[in-house]
Amino acid sequence: MEAAPLPEQPNRRVAIVDCGSNTFSMLIVDAKENRWEEQFMMRHPVFLGQGGFKQASIMPDRFAKGIDSLRIMKQATVNFAVDEVRVVATSVLRDAMNGPEFCAKAEEMTGWKMEIISGDQEAHWIHKGVAMTTTQLPEKHVIMDIGGGSLEFIVAEMKVSGEKSEILWKQSFDAGVARLEDFGKPTDPLTQAGVGRYAAFLSYTLAPLQEALKKHQPEILVGSSGSFDTFLDLVKGGVAPTYVAPLSSEWGHPYAEKINRTGLMALHDTLINSDLQKRLEMPGMAPPRARMIPLASLLIQQVLDWMPENAIIMRSAYALREGVLCDTLDL
Repeated sequence: MEAAPLPEQPNRRVAIVDCGSNTFSMLIVDAKENRWEEQFMMRHPVFLGQGGFKQASIMPDRFAKGIDSLRIMKQATVNFAVDEVRVVATSVLRDAMNGPEFCAKAEEMTGWKMEIISGDQEAHWIHKGVAMTTTQLPEKHVIMDIGGGSLEFIVAEMKVSGEKSEILWKQSFDAGVARLEDFGKPTDPLTQAGVGRYAAFLSYTLAPLQEALKKHQPEILVGSSGSFDTFLDLVKGGVAPTYVAPLSSEWGHPYAEKINRTGLMALHDTLINSDLQKRLEMPGMAPPRARMIPLASLLIQQVLDWMPENAIIMRSAYALREGVLCDTLDL
């Protein structure tokens, strides 16, 4: 007698909360086997590190803003009947003296325990997420994640065509855009002179990256979501996309999308020479990013200066959140 088929496994509804230095975000998915389907995405620009990097402390108004954001996200998980929630925190909460107080208050208000992860772990999970979208890349590539408090870089290589890439080198740097703003007090507009003020600091701080790029010679720069979403939109002039990135056949996730390098270079000149009001008026600009985006552009241009002139720039829709989700689902 033929055995009855096993009952189909139900979906897991999982929420991943990423408490970044600038933005708190939450991704809710229905997950099954090696795939997931997004149900809800929420982003709150809390700027948790604003004004507090020098003192290694979260300022009172930012503390309250962060807790309020988590309370809203908690209610969203109730509304969506989420089965499990995982909360990770990065640079600001790694460094702030009152970080443990913030985590304790967050747990009191939401019942969630926060995982404060190291920069190395952050880079590992960023790669894990982005690698779901780069299975079509034949060459070595460097992944760049621009955070508020830190920058993560991962040099990766596709060992087997169509599979996920493997890490050759990775490092986290305390040189995120909010940290650069807090310490450097840039003018608005930033101008080329303002760019020059950061040059020595970046050359010194990012020296290990420059050495890794020389050693491994990646020819593709892949930006992980966040600021790169906005750069892609700005280069396209804010026009609603008619192109939909194809999905990888095995994983069902969107492939990384190319950003026009000539357009990005022209955009850089515009960003550093425009004041905040002009930047807010630019088609495709995400308002929460308008203040610090010249610094993000500065960072990208610095990395490109250390790469071949014909280097390709791409944007992955995935980042830390998706990497934590992969870890949670054992993918």
